[in-house]
Amino acid sequence: MSKPITKAIFKIAEKSGSSRIVLFTNYLKIDGEIYTKDSKCEECHEDVLPLQNALVCRLKDYCECEGDDCDCHDYVCFRYDWLNVNIDEVVAFSILQ
Repeated sequence: MSKPITKAIFKIAEKSGSSRIVLFTNYLKIDGEIYTKDSKCEECHEDVLPLQNALVCRLKDYCECEGDDCDCHDYVCFRYDWLNVNIDEVVAFSILQ
């Protein structure tokens, strides 16, 4: 994704009234809360998306799928109080309610 995607993420989150987000890279699934000071991000860096209460899962270990059966395992994930995500590595995201 391009650098302006950070601004789009902040605007979508603000309009939806939610700071919860799930991000996908080629190798990771990252759940967390977008960190902004006082619900604003005037000084946020364009290349980095700051998250708090982040849960990082390697996709290879997270889900095992065969046919219609798919099991996903939160126990193989790692939790971080604070995490800065390189926005250039994000391939998809969704703001959660």
